[in-house]
Amino acid sequence: MNTKAKLQLRIMLLSLRKSGFRSLLALGAVGLGIASMMVMLALSTGARLELEAITDRIGRNLFMIAASQVLSQPGRGGGWYASTRLDLADVKLMNEQIHGIRTIVPILEGNLQTKFNREDLVTSVRGVTPNFPEVRNFELEDGRFLDEQDSLARSRVAVVGSFVAKRLNDGFSMVGETLWIVGFPFQVVGQLKEKGNTDGQNEDDQVLVPLETARRRLFNVDYLSRLLVQVEDQGQMSEVQREAREVLRSRHALDRDVKDDFDILSLLRANQIRNMNSAFLEGLSQLFAAVTLAIGGAGVLAVTYLNVKDRTSEIGLRMAIGARRRDIASLFVAEACLLSVLGGLSGVLVGGVGIVVLKRATGWQMAVDLRGVAIPLLVSALLGVGFGVFPAIKASKVTPVDALRDA
Repeated sequence: MNTKAKLQLRIMLLSLRKSGFRSLLALGAVGLGIASMMVMLALSTGARLELEAITDRIGRNLFMIAASQVLSQPGRGGGWYASTRLDLADVKLMNEQIHGIRTIVPILEGNLQTKFNREDLVTSVRGVTPNFPEVRNFELEDGRFLDEQDSLARSRVAVVGSFVAKRLNDGFSMVGETLWIVGFPFQVVGQLKEKGNTDGQNEDDQVLVPLETARRRLFNVDYLSRLLVQVEDQGQMSEVQREAREVLRSRHALDRDVKDDFDILSLLRANQIRNMNSAFLEGLSQLFAAVTLAIGGAGVLAVTYLNVKDRTSEIGLRMAIGARRRDIASLFVAEACLLSVLGGLSGVLVGGVGIVVLKRATGWQMAVDLRGVAIPLLVSALLGVGFGVFPAIKASKVTPVDALRDA
């Protein structure tokens, strides 16, 4: 930094120091606005990262078609029961008629008693096809996944979740052991890595068996519990869901006034609620940031304007010894920018502390990236330029004679 720049910086700092309390108020208002913006960006980044993490655990571009509750027909008893219309023919028809579907995973499931040695556990037993682990992003801890030959042969083989292994075998691998499911022996050929909870469901509390084995040897039914549908692109989701509804209603021969006997569901319902809450908080943060930034900008405007009034004699003296109008204007714009940037730096510090405190106190997912620091600092600099221009122009229009006479 050359001597002239150092001198200019010293003059600006002395000017802000001379302004005293009013500069401090303006700096604090800018800082609050910048801190609010930083918290808002941290909420937005945290929500995006959380959504990506949950999507990676669940599987990308997925929705579910589940058998819904329907009212029993006259003569078949009263009340509601789960529809039994969803089957493999539906899967075939959807694959043939709906563009944009990458794969469909049929599932037949129920809560059944499992036993190993002297331990027993009621867990979710799912009959699935070999592509289920890939679609749902499950990884192996030990052994292998189910394959096509297992389903064709209706083999009594199983892949267990880590929670099942923990409860039945103290967490040790069960690969090679015999697991009894409602009295039928199944050889454990694989064990899944721990995945945790997703949308309130324990992903590790399950046993996977071949679909045909489940249909013929465990449940002895032809229908399915649900379908997992993976689309090629997220943008096609709504259109594929609409077409799936039309295809299934047509195949199930449902009249126009009859409700669906299936439900089309998102796998991220709880996360959508979290996103709505996050959006609400983000909206409040944006409003607070806008208000405080406006107040901070008004403070910068007021401080710069009053500085111009207080330093009329200095302006006249500068112009009398050769300072140009643009030199005077640039000096006061630079002072306004310096005030705003100092407020921005204080706001970044306050915002960083606020993010840490909020994250620990509420458990919200919040993250700060380069954008979350650079944008607030850029906004603070622009604030100084925007609100410092008018007083600077006014200062540049002062004539030396008038300035020195008024002084």
